[in-house]
Amino acid sequence: MPIAPRTPAECFATLIAWLSRSVGAMSGGDRLSYLLIGQIVDRLRGIKQRFVRLAARIDGGRYAPRTIAPHRRAATPRRADPLPKTFGWLLPLVPDAIAFRAQLEDLFRDPAMAALMQAAPASLARPLRSLCRTLGAPTPPILATIRAPIRAPVLAPMREATPSAAPQATPPPQRSPRRSARAAPVVPARAHGPPHPA
Repeated sequence: MPIAPRTPAECFATLIAWLSRSVGAMSGGDRLSYLLIGQIVDRLRGIKQRFVRLAARIDGGRYAPRTIAPHRRAATPRRADPLPKTFGWLLPLVPDAIAFRAQLEDLFRDPAMAALMQAAPASLARPLRSLCRTLGAPTPPILATIRAPIRAPVLAPMREATPSAAPQATPPPQRSPRRSARAAPVVPARAHGPPHPA
């Protein structure tokens, strides 16, 4: 009975599983501490779970690119990453990891894997670039050019002023008229002509 070809998700999960075993084998003596081994294995497990979930959604036709929400939530401080961030930082700690780097590069050359990355480059960029940085592998070109979108701040719409909402001008206070100086008595004009006899 012919064996069905393995999917990219299955190959990726197997690669991560054996890499995690190689990391765990470095315990004991003066090699790696149990704390560091647990941190590395947790990182690899997170990468595998994210990739496998995305691959299942893409293969099942349920994948949709993320959209940027119009309103941003309050930023929460992230925990400090205890693992190194240098390129290929795992290779000096786990010498056997170089073999898994070669397997990852072979997987990137698989046409099925290339089609998967082509279907969702923005979503797959984060887990795959993280693994490439860990193993010192070159990032596939389709993922290397992906940049996270910059979210512009959302401004509240300005309200248009309405006549009813516009503030009314307050009239100046009425000042009481000053009393003018006492007016002189009005003397009636005298009629012209000779005076009347007494």
